[in-house]
Amino acid sequence: MADHRSRFEHWDAAAWVRSKPRRTGVFVPGVHYFSPDLCPALRHPAVPPYSRERLLIHHLYLYLEFTVRLETGPVNEVCLLLRSPDFLPWLDSRMKDDALRIYTDEAGHAEMSHTLLASVRDRTGVRPVPHEPHFLRELAALCSETDLDPSLVKLFFVIVSETLITASLNRLPGDSRVQEQVRGLAIDHAADEGRHYAYFRELFEHLWPRLDPLVRQRIGVLLPRMMSAFLGTDEPALAAVLADCDVAEPASVAADVASARETLAFIREGARPTLRMFRRVGMFDDAVIADAFKELQ
Repeated sequence: MADHRSRFEHWDAAAWVRSKPRRTGVFVPGVHYFSPDLCPALRHPAVPPYSRERLLIHHLYLYLEFTVRLETGPVNEVCLLLRSPDFLPWLDSRMKDDALRIYTDEAGHAEMSHTLLASVRDRTGVRPVPHEPHFLRELAALCSETDLDPSLVKLFFVIVSETLITASLNRLPGDSRVQEQVRGLAIDHAADEGRHYAYFRELFEHLWPRLDPLVRQRIGVLLPRMMSAFLGTDEPALAAVLADCDVAEPASVAADVASARETLAFIREGARPTLRMFRRVGMFDDAVIADAFKELQ
């Protein structure tokens, strides 16, 4: 791995948690708390007009809580694994060092997301709905349904999470209809995630060829489920949100949203960079893996 080039050489000057001031300021009346373009449920006829702004606030909460639970959970658990000399012992020591920098970044993202959530809750009086994010339930299911090493499953789960480009990170910063504090958080988060994307893409490209072909196939057929866990609609959470917004039959509406053309377009948009990464290593030359990806291709 002599060709490794760290993306963290200027980390002290570039990282959000190291160099940028905390985003503060007042919330402006009449300005959205989340982008209407990123909330397909907003356009469902069952949503009362008087609940639409409340629904956008809840979508912000889901986005922020997703960030908190992902960064403090699987991502940082994997960063600690990567730092261990016993896990992937062939990995360049500079990449092991960088895993701690990512750990620090992600803890910062979680803290700042939580702080913003608390500020919006205090300002609006809208309380988040308690829920267990779908991606955590899916990770637990994936680990229990296979006899593969759970650390390996979790590593690929995080590689997927760090190489997808979600519509929220991609589009939210540029939506001037959204509160400045919300857009600012998304801008700062996206800048850090660009470095994390490069790191995990390189890690994947070194790791995949080293795996036994049978292990590659067994991991490969799980990857579409991992991608859907992050990109798909969390139907139970959305149903709870819709119930809080006075929507009749919230579970049915959540199912409608999950299968809507707009939602499927968001999934394909977010999947593109990860699918390109998979193609570069020839993953889809394996017919079994290619077949598992039919719906995402």
